[in-house]
Amino acid sequence: MLERRFDIRKIVNTPVRLYHPELGRFDGVTNDISDGGVALKLNSYANLLTEPPETPILLRCCNTDVLFPVSCLRQTESNLVVKFLE
Repeated sequence: MLERRFDIRKIVNTPVRLYHPELGRFDGVTNDISDGGVALKLNSYANLLTEPPETPILLRCCNTDVLFPVSCLRQTESNLVVKFLE
């Protein structure tokens, strides 16, 4: 299988919270992270690959107060891959 990522993945399991401007809050855990994005396992399913919202989706690690703007790349059931916008 052809690798899609250009950056090296690091296995990190930390609680995260995703803030969607229209669908609300989603809790989950990271599977792995790279310089370009992160793979998440969400606790609940919602189709986040709909048309991009006007305001960005925000990702927050539960042990920090920093919000990272992200966009959704792909989703299968409750697994979600997002890329960092900044």
